[in-house]
Amino acid sequence: MASNSTANFSFYSALSHPPVRSAGNSPDLSIYRPKDNPEYGAFKFQAPAEGLLQVGGPHSTETAWSDEFEIAWTKMGNKGPLVLFLHGVPTNRAQWEEVQGHVSRFCETISIDMLGMGESSKPRLYGRKHNPAPNDMWHWKNDVDYIEKLMQQKYPGRQFVFIADDWGSGIASQYAAEYNNRLNAFIQLDPITFDGYPVNEIQAIGRASAIPNTPEGDAQYAMLFAAFDQTLVQILKSMVYDSAKYNQYNLRYLTFPYVDVDYERNGTGDGVTDVAKSTTMNLKLHNMRVLSDRAAILSPALLLPHHPQHNPNGVQYQNITVPTLIMWGEYDNMMPAAQTQRFANVLGTDDVQITYIPRAGHFPATDNPEGVTDTIINFIRRVMGRNALADIYVGNSGIWKGDERQMIEELRLLHNIIG
Repeated sequence: MASNSTANFSFYSALSHPPVRSAGNSPDLSIYRPKDNPEYGAFKFQAPAEGLLQVGGPHSTETAWSDEFEIAWTKMGNKGPLVLFLHGVPTNRAQWEEVQGHVSRFCETISIDMLGMGESSKPRLYGRKHNPAPNDMWHWKNDVDYIEKLMQQKYPGRQFVFIADDWGSGIASQYAAEYNNRLNAFIQLDPITFDGYPVNEIQAIGRASAIPNTPEGDAQYAMLFAAFDQTLVQILKSMVYDSAKYNQYNLRYLTFPYVDVDYERNGTGDGVTDVAKSTTMNLKLHNMRVLSDRAAILSPALLLPHHPQHNPNGVQYQNITVPTLIMWGEYDNMMPAAQTQRFANVLGTDDVQITYIPRAGHFPATDNPEGVTDTIINFIRRVMGRNALADIYVGNSGIWKGDERQMIEELRLLHNIIG
């Protein structure tokens, strides 16, 4: 690095040249490293118990017991800090796709579908092959197990930043408390936490797990949930500040595990034998029952702090000593944003940043992906250093002067960063 006087002069140069366009331009994100094309795959692992998996094609009803499961993933980016994204409910990793794309210019990223959701394996009667009564395998400590195995296989020994939203945040809290030394930092987005559960929308789905797993029970379940596709859409639209963020096209990414969609039913292409219409786009009963089993295990006890007698399955929040960012949608009408302040008093770190995302409800990554991205990248830069990022970051919104392309080139040289 040059002397202070030379550096100061260079910084002056980087921020003082006239714009090449008129001032007040829209952000030009092409100044950054280009986004990588997403890479898709699945992590195969042996689970601690068996579950009934569907086998055959997408419309098959045939099942088989297995403990060989898959966790679907999407990778983006090839440089910078490693970042893991985990989604909420009732969604999947597509919920993070836009933010992950932005962050991947500056970090190496991977997002996953938690077990039982999205494109990951959906084991029905998980751990209940010989006794249908318990539902304990859906405790979040079992999600911690496959997340650690996945990260160690894909990125052996590497520390990472764990970012989780909503339901996934409960899993992430358990992971961070057990594997704090694996993390560079910890980020929660509108987390289900402390005594903020239950929420009625998910509680009602979980209650249906009590319906017997018999042909008669399945028929009863199918009748009670005949309008689940409509219910699911209404739940999702209630979780965003701007309900127009969801429409019949992008909702397919979130509803496909539970509802047939037109491009599945029209697979033959003849427009006759498999044409998509209301009576042929069936609900996927197997996947819905897995969601009910997952939802049934949720309780405030899983989210309140650990106590050896009163709450042995609770989270040992004091073990989380890495820098932590708590983000919350300003207009979250499901989980009140005031809960953020509790984190600052129970985590094992004093470095707790609290940020409210404007113009956002319970799913800020959908409502305001630019604001969420900006907060994430600035936090990572603060706790890991600006040279840790794969590129110089000068924001992704607001009014740009028009000279950013020259400015970023000079800043890259000053910080010895190859964009």
